[in-house]
Parts: sequence; C-alpha cells; structure tokens
Amino acid sequence: MNSVNSIKIIQPDDWHVHIREGEMMETVIEYSSRVNHRCIVMPNLEVPITTMKLGLAYLKKINSLSGDHFLPLLPCYLTDNLDLKDFELALQEKVFVGAKLYPSNATTNSNYGISDMEKIYPIFELLQSLNKPLLIHGEKIRQDVDIFDREKIFIDEELVVIRNKFSDLKIILEHVSSKYGADFVNDNKNIAGTVTPQHLMLTKKDVFFGDNINPHHFCMPVVKNEKDLLALRKYACSGNNKFFLGTDSAPHHVNFKIPSLKAKPGVFSSPCSIELYASIFDSENSLHNLEKFSSINGPKFYNLPVNNSYIELVKESWKLPEFTVYKNIKVKNFMYGKEINWKIKE
Repeated sequence: MNSVNSIKIIQPDDWHVHIREGEMMETVIEYSSRVNHRCIVMPNLEVPITTMKLGLAYLKKINSLSGDHFLPLLPCYLTDNLDLKDFELALQEKVFVGAKLYPSNATTNSNYGISDMEKIYPIFELLQSLNKPLLIHGEKIRQDVDIFDREKIFIDEELVVIRNKFSDLKIILEHVSSKYGADFVNDNKNIAGTVTPQHLMLTKKDVFFGDNINPHHFCMPVVKNEKDLLALRKYACSGNNKFFLGTDSAPHHVNFKIPSLKAKPGVFSSPCSIELYASIFDSENSLHNLEKFSSINGPKFYNLPVNNSYIELVKESWKLPEFTVYKNIKVKNFMYGKEINWKIKE
C-alpha cells in the first residue's frame, strides 16, 4: 500500500494542448498556464496556422493573456501546399517548434490537412535536416477503416513508410491510444508518444452506449479497450523515456457536445490534469516515476532544458465543478464531481 502523502516534482510541461482562440482562449488559458511552464499549443484554428505571420500573431495573443511565467510553443499546421521558404525561416526564427501533421478530416479543423504523404516529403526532409520534430495525429480516415482501428492502420500504412524513409526524423505520435501504437513507439528509434489522462482512465464502455455516446468522454482518437488502457498505463508509469505528458485538453462549448457521433471530439482536462496523472501514478505505485513522465522526458526529446522550478502535490481529495464558464463560453470539465485524490499545494 502506497503511504506517500506529498510529492515534489520539477515543474511540468504539457506537450499537447488546445488553447483555441477568441473567448474560448480567454476562458481556458489560465488552466493550461496554472501549473505548466511550457505547452505545445495546437495550430488547428478555424484559420489554421500555416505561416510565420499567423504564428507570430497567435503567440503574441497567448502571451498577452498568460504572462511571463508561461511559454507557448507552436508547431506549424502542415498542408499540401505549404510555403517551404516561409516555414524554414519560421523554424530558424523559433516561431515554430516543429510541424503538426493532421490527416485530412481526422479531427477538429483538420479539413486542410494532408491527403497524400508523398506531397510533403520535402517538409520531412527539412525537419530532419534541422533536427526539428514532426508531431502526428496518427489516424487513417477512410470509409473502410473502423474508428477503433484508425491508429493501427495509420501506423501500418503511413507511419512505417515515414519512419523507414526518414530514419533520423524525430517523430511524436501524439495521444497514443492503443497497445499497438504504444508498442510501435517503444520499438522504434527517434519516436516518442504523448499520453492523455483520458486514455489512461477510460475505455470505450465509458463512451459508447448503443447508438448514443457520452460526448464529454468522446475524443479523437477514441478511447479503446482495457488491454489498451493497461498497456498505456504500463508504459507511462514505468519511467520509459519515450512517453511523456500531453493532455490533449480540447475544450468545446457544451452546445457542440451532443450525445452522438456528431459531437465535437475533445475532453477538457486542464483544470485537473497534473492531479489526475498523480492519481493514476499513485494507483500504479509509480509516483517515483511521475517526474520523468511530466517534467523530464518531454524536454529531453525536444532538446530543450528541463525546468528549474518545482511544484508540490499533496494527497487530498477534492472535486471540480461541472462547468468552466466565462462570458459566452460554457465548457464541461473532465471528471467533474468525481473525487480527485491529489491536489496542487498552493
């Protein structure tokens, strides 16, 4: 039985988060910046961030709301016709930290994404030459591919080809959702994976009910079977340096979270993310590995310094309110009303 009641860890980072734009950004920014020093902020806005000019404007807006203690890191949204010269300059000027690959129509605002990988091989070559990472939403979207098999088919048909052709390219398979995906990350060089709280806590039984779904547990990639959850827990909690924290916290207004597959995918976990990870690691008797997962493995893979400040978590039960509300925005909080066993010590 684990008897630890407090733990001090290096300040964490979130290597995958959605801060959105407009009033939604104003609503959620405080939660992503409350505990993390850095966040990889996703570029899939209504007008995707594909140029240095758009990237600079977005980072400026985030900085105006978050303050100096928080550092947003932005990957470029890849399209079939990206301006390579502009992209290279933005990488050199550190406007972009790398590039984000969305398969076309895989998730929210991905309709400008990639339909043919070969078209963007020059981008992969550039990233490889500059030692910049490729962040991948790894799902194959095709009519004959079941929603639960999208990650596996993407790996088999796309990622294996990319890995073989660009062996020195650093790749992050984001929000790894399956044992198959986690095994692939573990077994291949120059590849890492981010793991979300929902993929460590939920299975498809928590989402799908006949023809209806729980829209507040519905995300892309969808959560899967217990064997997948257990494999992800094993990798994340083991201290394996190929896996690190990426919440994929993805807020949507409650009006878009209807109980069907037409719901917008995404789970809003930023108000309780590090606390949930602590609870998960505690339940696996692995609190001693939380710091590696939350604060060390990510920056090392990105060739960035580990943070030099600390946070403390204490074993104390608390509950989140059902909603985060601000101006015209209303978002349902992940794990609202449930007892969370760890809390940030203020």
